[in-house]
Amino acid sequence: MPTDDSAPASDRLPAAERRPMMWLLLVTLVVLQFGYPVTFGGRGWTIVYLLAYMGVVVFSVRRANVDRRRYWPLLVASLALVAGATWFAFQQHDETATAAMLTGVGLLQLALVVTLTASLVQPPPRARTIDLLLVAVSAYLLLGGVFGVASGLMELSHPGSFMDPNAAAGALTWQGLLYGSYVTLATLGFGDIVPVTPWARSLWSFEAVLGTLFVAVVIARLVGVAGFAPRDTTEA
Repeated sequence: MPTDDSAPASDRLPAAERRPMMWLLLVTLVVLQFGYPVTFGGRGWTIVYLLAYMGVVVFSVRRANVDRRRYWPLLVASLALVAGATWFAFQQHDETATAAMLTGVGLLQLALVVTLTASLVQPPPRARTIDLLLVAVSAYLLLGGVFGVASGLMELSHPGSFMDPNAAAGALTWQGLLYGSYVTLATLGFGDIVPVTPWARSLWSFEAVLGTLFVAVVIARLVGVAGFAPRDTTEA
């Protein structure tokens, strides 16, 4: 099959080489986005949790190396995450260190959302449906993380933006807001953590709408064409 030399380097990579990195990203995201309760076990478990972000960093660096259009955003975001996570690992009760960690996480996740969404809008020529599904699910998980970080930073800068009646002394942690973000993204609306201020309500309303549109427009479309695309009948 002839190669399109005008396509980005990442698009010219065989699917067999891209797919293991996508699995690495997906597995790492599942561990990170739903394994955060281990951070309540003390500094040691928090450091273990932060080390898991290395999977996201490795994927980002690999992606930056093969996609020069997004080299600097991914590289800078990866460095910001490493710096913020290192600071937070040693000063977990410092609000500035927490904000630095959340900022690094948010920047990298946002950069990856943009990168993966671009791959969905213009799929690589040799990508199969399974590759696009991996991209879509990873982007969805990253989207919840981005809004979780935004919620955490909003609560740090304006305490009382969100309320959790079950939290001790009404204190909200970034872990609680990450949970609240995914509940909102999936439009479950448990109501245990609620936005109080106008901007907090606006943020979570936008997240609920965006999450619904993402599932309806992106994932549902990909599932609908799974197995029928011409790319699935050819060698990777």
